[in-house]
Amino acid sequence: MKEIEPEKLPADRDPDADCVLIPEEPFGIPVNYWKAGLILFSLVLLTSTLLILMSGRTPHLIGIMYTIPAILFAYFFRRKGVLVAYLFAMFFFSVVVLFRYPERDDIIAAAIYALLLIAVALMVSYLTHYILIEKRKYRAIFDNTENGVAVISLADHTITEMNQRFKHSIGLPESTKTPVSLTRFVEDEARISRIFSTLESEYSSPAIETLLHRDDGTQWAAIIVGRKISGNHAVLTFVDITERRKMDAELRQLHSDTSLYLDILTHDINNINTASLNYGKLLEARSRDGPTGLSANLVRSLEKSAEIIRNVSTLRKIREGSVKRVPIRISGIISREISLFSDTKFDYDGSDALVLADDMLESVFDNLIGNAIKFGGTDILVIIRVTEGEREATVSIADHGPGIPDDLKSLVFGRFRRGEHSVSGKGLGLFICKALVERYGGKILVGDPIEGDPRKGTVVRFTLEKP
Repeated sequence: MKEIEPEKLPADRDPDADCVLIPEEPFGIPVNYWKAGLILFSLVLLTSTLLILMSGRTPHLIGIMYTIPAILFAYFFRRKGVLVAYLFAMFFFSVVVLFRYPERDDIIAAAIYALLLIAVALMVSYLTHYILIEKRKYRAIFDNTENGVAVISLADHTITEMNQRFKHSIGLPESTKTPVSLTRFVEDEARISRIFSTLESEYSSPAIETLLHRDDGTQWAAIIVGRKISGNHAVLTFVDITERRKMDAELRQLHSDTSLYLDILTHDINNINTASLNYGKLLEARSRDGPTGLSANLVRSLEKSAEIIRNVSTLRKIREGSVKRVPIRISGIISREISLFSDTKFDYDGSDALVLADDMLESVFDNLIGNAIKFGGTDILVIIRVTEGEREATVSIADHGPGIPDDLKSLVFGRFRRGEHSVSGKGLGLFICKALVERYGGKILVGDPIEGDPRKGTVVRFTLEKP
């Protein structure tokens, strides 16, 4: 994003000077007119005071009139204005004493008027100074924010004030003066109208996303939010999201490309791999070189490749698909998985529990039974038990292999192979099991068939909710 040069103060204006900009021009009348009128009024007031007191009239009415210059001098000149108000008070009190002595009531009233003038001037000076400080804070935020900000008239939707960022965003020359019609830069007026219609009854509007066009005709995207600051004005904040939209488009393209590669991996390459695996098994059946020969190694490599593809496909379904749990009879899934491993001994209790899951539950049993066979040692026996509770069923799959050390039990569900810290596609089995079980609202953990003895095998327990 292009940096905007900060607005500089003119060389003859000191931001900390006593006579720097006043909060605003009262009633839209230029300050110089106010000051000229104030000086003229003060001279008339001083002259009138002398004439009235010299004629012997009471000073009460003329004394009240001194509050006007006291307030205005304090407003326009602040500290110096307080000094002027003090001199007015002293002048009024002195001439009253001079011309009305020994009238005690008039002298006391003059003293009260004098103190009142000084108090009023001090208060006006303080409030004006406070307003100026707050205005400088507002200007600092308004001018230096990274977002475009514009003050809008709710009556005719014109821009009455804008910061440098907004002026740059809509491509206006630096010399452009406000007001400028907002509709000149709006692509969809109906969306902007929603903000103004909301601000008629609320103090803030919901954020909307829309397109705007610059003065040269090019477009930019922004999120706009409005906030009413008075009965007929509101502040609109414009967050430029043009770059974010470009990044979103690039991310969508990357996601599309990734999906294409995954489609090729899980479909086309898998078909080729399946065909190669079938040829390899046929070659292994005809070969005489035994279980450690080249044909057997070829088959094992192709089986590992198929496992990687299957794991990637399952992970993709987990990430992209929503959970639609339905009642499933767990015995059917377990029986099908057992039938795939005809050379392995199983001890299954035949439970007929009904659980809430989807068709990917088969991947949990496929991975856990495959792991038990892979790491179960010689003379493999896989023990499967299902225990039904009131609200959930607990499934345990155990083997009598070398087991898992206690310090690794909490790590086996990460993205690495059982017992090893090697990240690979074929080491995703337990990670997928954990993701699926938690997707169904259950929990999974690894333990020992014999409590406290990790050398006597491994048992994985997981829970599934019941309908």
